[in-house]
Amino acid sequence: MLLTPLRLLSVLLLSAIAAQPTPVTIAALPPAAVAGRGAHVPFTEYEAEAAATNADIIGPERTFTTLAAEASGRRAVRLSRPGHYVEFVLAAPADAITLRYALPDSADGRGLDSRIVLYAEGRRLGALSLTSRYSWQYGAYPFTNTPADGKPHHAYDEARLRLDRDLPAGTRVRLVLEDPVPWLVVDVADFERVGPPLMPPPNALSILAFGADPTGRKDSAGAIDAAIAAGRRAHRPVWIDPGRYRVTRHIVVDQVTLAGAGPWYSVLQGDGVGLYGRKAPHGSHDVHLRDFAILGEVRRRIDKQQTAGVGGAMSRSTLTNLWIQHTKVGVWFDGPMSDITITGLRVLDQAADGLNFHRGVTDALVEDSFVRNSGDDGLAAWSHHAENARIVFRHNTVIAPILANGIALYGGRDLTVEGNLVADTVTEGGGYHLGARFSATPFAGRITFLHNTAVRAGVLDPNWRVGIGALWIYALDRPITGADIRIEDMVLIDSSYEAIQVIGRPITGLAFRHIRIENAGSYALQLQAPGAASFDDVVAAGLGLGGVHDCGSGFTLTRGVGNTGWDTTLCPAP
Repeated sequence: MLLTPLRLLSVLLLSAIAAQPTPVTIAALPPAAVAGRGAHVPFTEYEAEAAATNADIIGPERTFTTLAAEASGRRAVRLSRPGHYVEFVLAAPADAITLRYALPDSADGRGLDSRIVLYAEGRRLGALSLTSRYSWQYGAYPFTNTPADGKPHHAYDEARLRLDRDLPAGTRVRLVLEDPVPWLVVDVADFERVGPPLMPPPNALSILAFGADPTGRKDSAGAIDAAIAAGRRAHRPVWIDPGRYRVTRHIVVDQVTLAGAGPWYSVLQGDGVGLYGRKAPHGSHDVHLRDFAILGEVRRRIDKQQTAGVGGAMSRSTLTNLWIQHTKVGVWFDGPMSDITITGLRVLDQAADGLNFHRGVTDALVEDSFVRNSGDDGLAAWSHHAENARIVFRHNTVIAPILANGIALYGGRDLTVEGNLVADTVTEGGGYHLGARFSATPFAGRITFLHNTAVRAGVLDPNWRVGIGALWIYALDRPITGADIRIEDMVLIDSSYEAIQVIGRPITGLAFRHIRIENAGSYALQLQAPGAASFDDVVAAGLGLGGVHDCGSGFTLTRGVGNTGWDTTLCPAP
């Protein structure tokens, strides 16, 4: 059939529209909305609800235990029968995908297995193996795997797949449900270009030479121990050749470099896998871990178990470009220890914290790291009985911590939180938190929050039945009065309840400057503690209830210049 010029133009226009890339997002927002905040990551992020689909979009919703509440951006796509799909049009080349998804649990709480099939321009690429065995927690803290305990949550998990070809920008990648499962929720897809494996460092010792099995059929822990011991004696790096190595216990590292071909190539995997420094106070030192993955098999949070991806104590050490998934905690350091630099981590699907500096950790930097779906605080510094000092969290991204906060400081001296991005907190916490709690040492010196953003942060606390702020400061164990706390250039977007909250015993030493509050479910500021703070250039818009919530707290506001949009002070009826 011949096409008239008008019909030909219509066809060309429809084709051009269909070929438009799926919007690239960061924390489910256009990248410009969070420019300069968060980690530099090697992938491009696509929200499923922004892609083409023949299934149902769920959300937006923020009610705890709902699937949408735990989703990135509080929306996702629910595939409920074979043939349902989500189709992304790539905005950048890719040869790998990481998919965040949810499957229903089995009746016995052990999980359900399924898959989703990938097609590129109609040609089958392969299938992602999916499971719910690492998701779903029930009941009260520290939670169980027993569905009868109720309060189901921690629904999402992530799966990754290397593709057998490089897909150019503009490729349509369709994810199709073909298995007869009750439902499958697709939340977000990260596409990236992995490229070839890295080469070993000069003069490296290969773990294969010591009997490690790259197929994963036998346990390689002993072989890796032997390689590390030889590397330490000879002052030579140890090389993790491409492969999947079964490791079911801790491997102790001290005065050694352990390097891999990249997190997509060199993988340590097993129930109990972890790389640990020696126990403090002596600890390990001069440890350098880089360019490999640690994939655990933790299905339940048991706080007494030492099942972190990286743990112990390591001074004068570095962690670089590690992928840590399905451990209890991604990184948990027990000090005293000093001088640790952590860059480029990807920490996914943890039963508890993404990273925690616990007790007497000094001179530490965490930078350009990405944490999603942690079971507790995404990044934390807990000054527990021994003072943490000079810790910096800089340019990190935390998405959907299922419990507690995005980034939390519990006591300590001279701490800096700079250039970070936190989004989609779920329950019992907010985006950024200062807490005089959990037997932490007092806050002291200069505490700096600079150039940070929180998106859809804060929750309705299920115990208090009141809102928790996107930024909240809680003086529970003692007053917070001994530190100079400066909060500058912070953007709080679409906070679930109040944007800023102070609560508990007296809190002083606070200075807020250049703060932007863009929509909040309740107030710009909720005062539930005595104390004092200064406010300059604090601009609010889109407040749900009013400017300030204050029912006789005794908190003194010193209003400087440039404050707009939060003039009212209210004491609502209980």
